[in-house]
Amino acid sequence: MSNGESLRIRMIAWHKASENEMSGRIRRILQKWLPYADRQFEDWSWRPACGHFFGGAYWYGLETAYTASVYALLAKHSNYEEKLTGIPREEVKRKAIAAIRYLGFTHDTGPEDCVRAEGRNHFCSLTKWGGRGQKFFPASQTGVTVASFGLSAWLLWEDLDEETRYLVANVLTSYADRWCEEDPRNGAYHDTQTEENAWTAGGIAAALALFPNHPQHEMWKKGFEAWSLNAITTPIDRIAEPRSINTVTFHPDFTTENHGFAHPGYICAGINLRGIHAVFSLMGDEPIAETVLYNNESLYNKTIKVWAQFDGLAVPVQGQDWWYNRQHERQFTHAFMNVIHKDRDASLLERRALAIIEGIQNSNEQGCLLEENGEQCIISGYQTAKDMEHTSAKDLVTSCLLHLFGGAGTDVSDSDEMADRLSGVYVYPYGCSVIHRTRDSFSSFSWRNRVMGLTFPAKGCWSITPLPASYTGTVNFEVDSPRSLLFNERFVLQTERENIRAYEDGFGAIASFMRGDGELRQDVAFVSLSDQKTVYIERIQVLKSCKIAEMNTGMIGIRNERYSAMPELAQGRKTLYFPDQTVSYEGFYGREPNRMTDFDPTKWVQVDEEIGYVLFGSQGIRYVNQHEYPKWKGVEDILILNRRSEETFNCPSTLAPFVVVSLPNRTKEETNAIANQTHLFTCEKDGVVLLECEGQLVFTNFNTSGLTVQTKRESNLKLNRFPLYEGNNRIEENTYFWSGKLDAFTSGFLSSEWTLEMIDARQTGSCTLEISALPNRLYLTNRREKIASIVLHHAKGYRRMIELAPDSTEILDF
Repeated sequence: MSNGESLRIRMIAWHKASENEMSGRIRRILQKWLPYADRQFEDWSWRPACGHFFGGAYWYGLETAYTASVYALLAKHSNYEEKLTGIPREEVKRKAIAAIRYLGFTHDTGPEDCVRAEGRNHFCSLTKWGGRGQKFFPASQTGVTVASFGLSAWLLWEDLDEETRYLVANVLTSYADRWCEEDPRNGAYHDTQTEENAWTAGGIAAALALFPNHPQHEMWKKGFEAWSLNAITTPIDRIAEPRSINTVTFHPDFTTENHGFAHPGYICAGINLRGIHAVFSLMGDEPIAETVLYNNESLYNKTIKVWAQFDGLAVPVQGQDWWYNRQHERQFTHAFMNVIHKDRDASLLERRALAIIEGIQNSNEQGCLLEENGEQCIISGYQTAKDMEHTSAKDLVTSCLLHLFGGAGTDVSDSDEMADRLSGVYVYPYGCSVIHRTRDSFSSFSWRNRVMGLTFPAKGCWSITPLPASYTGTVNFEVDSPRSLLFNERFVLQTERENIRAYEDGFGAIASFMRGDGELRQDVAFVSLSDQKTVYIERIQVLKSCKIAEMNTGMIGIRNERYSAMPELAQGRKTLYFPDQTVSYEGFYGREPNRMTDFDPTKWVQVDEEIGYVLFGSQGIRYVNQHEYPKWKGVEDILILNRRSEETFNCPSTLAPFVVVSLPNRTKEETNAIANQTHLFTCEKDGVVLLECEGQLVFTNFNTSGLTVQTKRESNLKLNRFPLYEGNNRIEENTYFWSGKLDAFTSGFLSSEWTLEMIDARQTGSCTLEISALPNRLYLTNRREKIASIVLHHAKGYRRMIELAPDSTEILDF
């Protein structure tokens, strides 16, 4: 076979391409981005007709490859509107080809004297790309570059000269040859290999798609199938398919870890990165390999969809170390599941993600996809938000082509039906998180990697951010030398023990962990109730003498973005309401130092009419209106609900419990009303905390043994209604008592099925009633010498009137 024959290209099935609602929306976003990208283009004089984007020396050549794919798509798109962009189609095509040539010359297979431009990333500046001589991770990661590079070249193949075509062929075939006979990598903890296996498959897929007659094609295919099949694998898959699956990249509950925690971006990587093969296949009118579809639906249904908030983003239940606005990446995840797997929920979530993408872009005068002045938003010494523009654009290119050649997808789910269906409790024993969804709230607790809780109102991450120290907080000790992350000061990596109790409509989580070098033990409980509320309970024990510089618990991240086209989500101001004052804070990045305000302990605080917090045992409140960030993720403030400044502990002791009742989707008036109806009980047993709020009794037993407890709370003299809870209830002279057995080291809640009303409120101060509540049965005893006239109200709306004779007992079955 001649060299020309082996490099004969597969023709693109343009007759299959058809503009539709979804491809059109995405194309218009890319067109609006084009003038911004065009200002990032520079000619490169080392070889004729070459140029690069965004400095030309970012990691792996991504900046130029990703942007070139935008140019190539628009250059060939029949509906490209050059009047709107101001850039003639021929100019778009010229720059796309210049970028392809630049990447071809500066690749390892290009002339030795051709290196990339000089830039601020010293790792890449004046070097070649391609991974020659490098270890697996950086060398294989060029697969994402190769995939976009190959896509751009394929779209423009008819316009490329012979020299450029050979440059392209050399890049694609060298990658496929290098990796097609390597074994996929194994790993799920700390650094999942799903990403590596998927991007390697994606790189090989480019050569596989373009050059069907190449003598190595069958070898490439075999390698591609191995890498793509092994991208999303669990232990049971390895057992079921031992000949073809030799990796485990996901836990059995379809969670996985990267950067040391369950990271939504990497959980989706297997779908996204190997998904480029589906785009290539549709463009070439070829079948999509089954290995690219393997486990997609299980992963999507068990994690991604369950974690998705209203805008399609997967909630980072163990925190986030990248920027928050990753809707572009998730948009492709949902697009793939919509078009390829015909998932109606994905169809809805994709459209929601796209609406946010449009809203952010329409808020930026330059047409950029993330931040108006992205170069000022520092992620690292050589990475800014501007460097993430081309990454976001690349996801839109693949989504656009997916729809252009694959159609708009399936019908959308009914929004209300989907919300109801996804509501419930989900436990991830291997990912070490529990999630409770309702129609317009989301709560979670994580007990490994990042020990933290989250309570989100309807607007999700646009209201509250997933700080890795959410609720559990930070502790800074006065010590002679810095301590590592293992000392759990900035956030908590793991617990010493934990217990998770799942209910049908909520959960109770309890955990214990050390702070510092054994100085403090922090016991926490996080209870998610059936009515969206959550309760965080904290007990800190001082185990040995120490001095703290600062201890901040009950920490809440507050999103404070400004996007002019989305004032309902990001108006650029947050208002805090207290019982006796109101304070507002402008949200913006840079320009001013942080503004910190300290407040005295208070009964409640409410944020922006979106979420309220009822407090018990707070030592002080601080609001940090952040403008300075060590690493940009978005504009987020920090609300500290329990702040201790410098303090010395000279001997072992136990600090008073601190309790937060979080109220998503409640106004300040509702927060105030609920605060007045929320009561802590007193208990003779140490380590026991009980709280009552709106017909629910939250309990926590931090002790390592089960206890039978008796607790009480004083009643309002005018109160004549008493919720009844499973266990023993007693009403005596304006005091309500509850007693029952609490299991060892446990937390949870009891819901009141019945409420007892005294018909004559004057009886309350002189009555003694005992009610033993069991499932489907009540024992009512009147211990006084007068008739007790009561009404029992059931939670479902019906009631029953009872006259209890003096010193008598009545048994009621239901």
